Amino acid sequence: MNKEFLEEIKSELIAKKNEVMTRLEAIDKSKKRKEPLNADWSEQAVEMENFEVVDALDDMESIELEKIEGALKLIEAGNYGVCSNCSESIGEKRLKAIPTANLCIQCSQ
Repeated sequence: MNKEFLEEIKSELIAKKNEVMTRLEAIDKSKKRKEPLNADWSEQAVEMENFEVVDALDDMESIELEKIEGALKLIEAGNYGVCSNCSESIGEKRLKAIPTANLCIQCSQ
């Protein structure tokens, strides 16, 4: 894999990591707000549903951050672009589309 491609991917991953971290900070602030639940039962149901949505978003963003950090570690170790299942090359087109991919097309199916 050529150095220019790796640098481009690394830059994209770092930018994405910063975006995800910003979203996680916003989610964390939202979760820390301790406003009392509304007295109306139907409003409480909506508020509780919103809490569940925020928790789900937190989980999704945390998983995305782990994938990004994993890809960055692979770049630093010189193992980026190698399928974690079959050890074949993942391919630049796939990595360009999904920079956090750790499986080649064949193994991902």
